[in-house]
Amino acid sequence: MIKESAQLHQPPTTSDGNILLAAKGGGIAFAGNLSVYIIRFAFSIVIARLLGAELLGLYSLGQTVTDVAGIMAALGLSAGMVRYIPIAISQKDKSRLWGIIQTGLAIPTMVGLVLALGVFLLADPLSIRLFGRPDLAPVLRLSSVGIPLLALISVMAAITQGFKRMEFKVYSQDITLNLSKLILSVALLAIGLSVMGAVAAYIISLAVTVVMLFFFVNHLFPLNRPLRAAQRNTKDMLRFTLPVYLSQLLNEFSGSIETVVLGFFGSVSGVGIYTAVLRVSGIGSMFLSSLTRIAAPLFSDLHSQGKIDQLKRVYQTTTKWAMTFNLPIFLTMAIFARPLLSIFGVDFVAGASGLIILAFATLFNASTGMCGSIITMTGHSKLNLANSIIDLTANIGLVLLFVPRWGIVGAALAGSLSIILINTMRLVEVFVLLRIWPYNPSFLKPIAAALVAAGVAYLANVWLAFLPTIAQIIAGAAGLWGAYALAIVLLKLSDEDRLVLNRLWSRFTPR
Repeated sequence: MIKESAQLHQPPTTSDGNILLAAKGGGIAFAGNLSVYIIRFAFSIVIARLLGAELLGLYSLGQTVTDVAGIMAALGLSAGMVRYIPIAISQKDKSRLWGIIQTGLAIPTMVGLVLALGVFLLADPLSIRLFGRPDLAPVLRLSSVGIPLLALISVMAAITQGFKRMEFKVYSQDITLNLSKLILSVALLAIGLSVMGAVAAYIISLAVTVVMLFFFVNHLFPLNRPLRAAQRNTKDMLRFTLPVYLSQLLNEFSGSIETVVLGFFGSVSGVGIYTAVLRVSGIGSMFLSSLTRIAAPLFSDLHSQGKIDQLKRVYQTTTKWAMTFNLPIFLTMAIFARPLLSIFGVDFVAGASGLIILAFATLFNASTGMCGSIITMTGHSKLNLANSIIDLTANIGLVLLFVPRWGIVGAALAGSLSIILINTMRLVEVFVLLRIWPYNPSFLKPIAAALVAAGVAYLANVWLAFLPTIAQIIAGAAGLWGAYALAIVLLKLSDEDRLVLNRLWSRFTPR
């Protein structure tokens, strides 16, 4: 067992140590994200085939309302945990650390219960007046139970992240939550519970995850302490987290606005198809989010110590890693869009063009790195709020302009353009604030490798057209990724890449 004192007395890290820590933490988080994606992908296929596009649309609308309310209940305190916990640990201030954790657990629970009651009572007006679907009301009522659970999961996962223990979030929120949701959904759908069974499976899985995360938080920092022993700076924390909260809320709403407008102007089946498109395109964000989990507390720690050069190195390295991983994913989705979506069913192939558009937006997002995280973790949360307001405004305007005309393609185009706009702004802002840039000449190597892989994949797609869908995807993707990896190696690895690979190799060889 890892002692509390070990957490509070971490040795200082060097520049190489930061790179290795980012690689290790990002690798652990990526393993969790990969497991999550595989489970979620299997879940999406199962639920799409068992429910169909229409009922999947109802399920997605209910979950969208719950997710937005869960973000509202958290009040941005997850970002506060990631920022303030590493600082309290480095200062060996247990009373302040206890106060931070108290605030993070108490406030979201109370706000979540209030919001859950509101959604439960307003389920009928929301279902009938907004979406014109009375059958959505029972879905919203049951989904409302998950609002306080979602808020607690967000904050407790952030607490483990603040301690730089990525594996605890992987075990609970990534693997347990999604695996139990898959198993329970299949079981409840098999006995004929339809959409309500899928929602019930989600709620039960959330409850199990809350229990696990509570155990892990208590392991990192025992909670059986006198409440008065804490030094609570709730006002200062909320002053920081309020802009973050509004930013997260706006980002969540911005990410959900396409689904809501599709349900309003289009059909519920269109929502179901777009949900499948989002699920496939989501793999592109997987590695970036994995790196961000460990890099965010590093950014906070390095900035508080004035080590801007080390922060710049971590920023550039993690951005290159994210882009390097995302390039072949984008090519796979762009070239094999129709076969990939046909796995969900024939109706879902209609989203192929939207998938290609969203895949490019995800590539652009990965290629701009963690500029938004840097802005927040260096104390400029109000700037991130302003960015989110601009992002939401642009997204709403684009969605209202494109979705009534082009449906699913319009939704994908609106979301993609807003992603490109906001990340371009953040890149410039990070440069103005810190005089650091995420790019260097080493970025040209993965781009050159991607061009080679694209040629191989295009030819493979033509030659393998006679194969069954699954075989075509597997063979074509294997050729693409193999050519890409070989080109990367032939173009030679950077110093940071060799540092990480040498450390990894040393783990599997005798000293």
